[in-house]
Amino acid sequence: GKEPSLAEEVLAKGFILEDLEILVLVRNPGVKAAERTLRASLEAYSQVSNLDEILRQYTAFTEGLMTGIGTMEGGESMEVKFPFPGVLALKGEIVTQEVTASREMLVIARRMAITQSRQAYWELLFTIRAQKISGEMLRLLKHLEAVATVRYETGKTSFQDLIKIRIETDKLGEELKTLREEQKNFEAKVREILDLPPETKVGLPIAQAPQIEVPSLNGLFPIALERRQELRQMRAMIGKMERMIEMAETMIYPPYSLNLSLFRNEAIAQVGTMAMKEPFSVKTTASTGAGLPRMPWYGTNDAYLRETRQKLAALREDLKKTEDETIFKVREAWFRLDRARRQEALYGERVVNLSQAAMEVSTRAYETGNVAFADVIASYTGWLNDRLALEKERSNLGIARSELEEAVGGAW
Repeated sequence: GKEPSLAEEVLAKGFILEDLEILVLVRNPGVKAAERTLRASLEAYSQVSNLDEILRQYTAFTEGLMTGIGTMEGGESMEVKFPFPGVLALKGEIVTQEVTASREMLVIARRMAITQSRQAYWELLFTIRAQKISGEMLRLLKHLEAVATVRYETGKTSFQDLIKIRIETDKLGEELKTLREEQKNFEAKVREILDLPPETKVGLPIAQAPQIEVPSLNGLFPIALERRQELRQMRAMIGKMERMIEMAETMIYPPYSLNLSLFRNEAIAQVGTMAMKEPFSVKTTASTGAGLPRMPWYGTNDAYLRETRQKLAALREDLKKTEDETIFKVREAWFRLDRARRQEALYGERVVNLSQAAMEVSTRAYETGNVAFADVIASYTGWLNDRLALEKERSNLGIARSELEEAVGGAW
């Protein structure tokens, strides 16, 4: 995770998909940033109790003062303004929800990095296989060109047929160069995901067969609604906002009880006729002035509460919207996986074999002069396109599977 040369050593010798996934988890900058954010959110636990601890110390130190002047009563009790431990517990729950959301963001960052690495792996593998197929096709076209040259020299074919072969050969040679450059693009994508310098050498990936099973669609919907990290993050933010509202209501609204039986931390010695202060509440008059409520902050933040309640309602609607989007994403990703599986089976089991047989038959027939040159070129082009389509659908299987796991929120 810290030394790029070690990651380069893993990539240069030929890597499998699991190697790339492990390197992504320990080297991707997005994953590291999410880990730092989670650690930062954990530091909020000690901050939420800091103010309350100071107020507790103030109460403890000032309640016992006996200056010898005045009424000899201690200062106003802090539970009138800061009702411990209820508000403190709510602060802790708010931080817990924030940490939960940060943890889900870390899982999202890891999931997205893994998906990017899988897509880069399968695309890189396809370009390498496509180069191999195109190179093989180029050799076949050169052989066909040699056959056409002999037939042209003997007067059995026209110069136009020879020109067509050379055109197809030049076009295929240019496409082969394009594939080589495209391979460098995906190698650069791997270096970007792994935070490696541009000069890092990326070796050839070891070919793996993609998994071809397709899960049941109906079973994926409840799994996605429960496990998709975006939904869990939004639920955590909703829980955080609910507790913020509850904390605000606790601090600015009067409680259900008048606290007449609330025991204060007074010295037990203050009893009898010499007691300077009652250990229990004996009156319900306002503590801040005539006609004012006992809770000094009552009603001061009603507008803030109404605003926060509206934001909470909006966040709940956003959660419903995201749930609907999740269902659609799962359906769309499942469709791509199912289509890739059907297309891979079609090309792998039937189309490629038939197109290869057609190419071989047309080649032999052309050598004996029993088929038109246009049919020969069509058979060669069809075989090339079908071979490339087969390899593309195999790569699409791996890509579609990773996208489905991305939509579900993990392996099902």
